[in-house]
Amino acid sequence: MTLNRQKSLARFRDEEFDLAVIGAGINGAAVARDAAMRGLRVALIDRGDFACATSSRSSKLIHGGFRYLPQGQLRLVYAALRERERLRHLTAPHLVHPIQFLFPVYRGRGFNRFTMAMGLTLYDLFAGMPFKEWHSSLNAAEVRETEPALCRDGLTGGAMYFDAWADDARVTFENVLDADLHGAAVANYLAVENLSPSNGKIASAGVRDLLGGVSHELRAKTFLNAAGPWVDEVRRMDDPLSKPSVRLTKGVHLVFARTVLPVRESIVLGDERGRIVFVMPHDRYVLVGTTDTDYAGDPANVRTEPDDIEYLLAVLAESLPGIKLKNADLATSFAGLRALVRAEKGAAAPSAVPREEVILESSSGLITVAGGKFTTHREIAQKLVDLVMQRLGRPVGVCPTLATPFPGARPLGAGEAPGGDAAMRSIPAAAAEILKARYGTRAPLVARIAAGRPELAEPLSRGCPAIAAEVVHAVGIEMAHSVGDFLIRRTSLSWRSPVEAEAAAPAVARIMAAELGWDRAREDAEVAGFTHDQQSRRAIA
Repeated sequence: MTLNRQKSLARFRDEEFDLAVIGAGINGAAVARDAAMRGLRVALIDRGDFACATSSRSSKLIHGGFRYLPQGQLRLVYAALRERERLRHLTAPHLVHPIQFLFPVYRGRGFNRFTMAMGLTLYDLFAGMPFKEWHSSLNAAEVRETEPALCRDGLTGGAMYFDAWADDARVTFENVLDADLHGAAVANYLAVENLSPSNGKIASAGVRDLLGGVSHELRAKTFLNAAGPWVDEVRRMDDPLSKPSVRLTKGVHLVFARTVLPVRESIVLGDERGRIVFVMPHDRYVLVGTTDTDYAGDPANVRTEPDDIEYLLAVLAESLPGIKLKNADLATSFAGLRALVRAEKGAAAPSAVPREEVILESSSGLITVAGGKFTTHREIAQKLVDLVMQRLGRPVGVCPTLATPFPGARPLGAGEAPGGDAAMRSIPAAAAEILKARYGTRAPLVARIAAGRPELAEPLSRGCPAIAAEVVHAVGIEMAHSVGDFLIRRTSLSWRSPVEAEAAAPAVARIMAAELGWDRAREDAEVAGFTHDQQSRRAIA
């Protein structure tokens, strides 16, 4: 029920694992979940927080990727759509929700109405959509009526179609949580410093606890490198002469208040090169993205640059000419890195590079995985755990993740939340709805905290869609160690409600200080650090 970091650290020192996973982004977390469910002894570590990089900086879409159809990536689209429907209806219905897009068609730009209709028909067939959720074609007048803000010059029609969206960090975290619930030892802020071979095969890793400062050895029969943008750094620990395996590209998203970007619908926009930009309203804010440009800097320092904002504002200005946005309207932004299949530089534009995952095996036994679509994380993990099971001489069997819901989509275990239903009824209805949307069936765990301390049932700041009890829960059960862990990844408030998140930071720090024993200097530093980070994401020189 509770992620216990100290218990995991003790296990890392004392046990030899069947599989050690380096990196707790979506790929690493999904592998750890699958492997633990198949009965392997699993260790999962990350030198940052869970989902601290790419897996909390995506477009928040669970989708097939309609734009990959013209590129001929039919297998990828089919697999992604089947996984989308699995998540939406079976394994994560509390986190994955339908979103309907308006896709306008303009003369001489990208699709025409016929190819759009044919492509979306294939898209719906691949997904196995019920007929009531099939796309619908619109003429120009219907598009204008649906979204009056769209540019009318050259508009020939469009379509409405369904995809899905999710809180990417929560999806990642529930994979981590389920790995733990099935016996894995998991810990964040634990850095790998070296890999040590025995008889030509990697047998252990030197790891350092970034919170406690202690270093020790982590032993495992198999090591899997899922370090995201840092996979090549880990590969060089194994083989200093290894060549780069991935091409990093940057994706930037902008967030605006809905009052300054008052679109009615989620919209798919295109630029003059045929790239796709999504405009997605979420409550009081609108998410816009993404860019796709090569990146050669330090992955730890990826950030939104003025050119990124200029590009996205230009797309918005061309497609929504009546809405005059400027840099000062930006509420926040975030930037992440994709790890793509590496080819000769300049061989293809970033947006044309296949989104298939990269899987490599070294002579010393290190398995590396990078890239792939967030939506297909379960299928990628299944491939990798099948490989590990074969290596260990274990029967592969039927993959348990095919039909097992996430923790928040299945009933709580006996004794996990006694009196939980009564606790849910005792807190304000608005708070109960917030908890159900974020934690699903695990909401009573948080409600019990709020029921016992009524002041914790209050929002963290005015209009903030999170209550104070969630901070206590995040510290005690979800291994949160900083204000950023809570506001950026456990709740995604940093982008979903950026103004309210900044206002909530002092309250979050105050509660975390009481739970973790921080002194006043640490409490103030946490608030200052988060506030500076938020301000830097909207004040970009």
